[in-house]
Amino acid sequence: MPKAARILLLLVATLCAVFVAILGGGFSRSVEPEAYSDGTLAFWFVLALTFAAPFWIPALIPERYPRALKVCRRVGAAALLLPTYLFGSIVVHNISRSLSGLGGTPSALVQGLVLFIACVGCLFVLLWPDLRAFAKRAT
Repeated sequence: MPKAARILLLLVATLCAVFVAILGGGFSRSVEPEAYSDGTLAFWFVLALTFAAPFWIPALIPERYPRALKVCRRVGAAALLLPTYLFGSIVVHNISRSLSGLGGTPSALVQGLVLFIACVGCLFVLLWPDLRAFAKRAT
């Protein structure tokens, strides 16, 4: 995998992890402010790292293990469908709220749109070697 692809995957992993950690921490603080502690922060940090795993795990597999990298890219692409669905649903729901007159939230729409586009781009980055090999075989 090229170095630029690895850097892109790590940047998007950071973006998604920060998004999940901040939103989760904010939710926990608003729901139960008296129970908010370092344990809550640690929970959201671990959950954010787990949520971003389809991005950062394939980026950290060395090139000297091509078989493991290939399997990890495919599993990562399959696991990446969940964040793509989640962020895509944020966009769809905000657009439908805006069209129905209930008033969408522009900041949530922009965040969801940026993360959705980033997830689709990372899907393309992870699957590009397989797509290229398939195209060569088809011709």
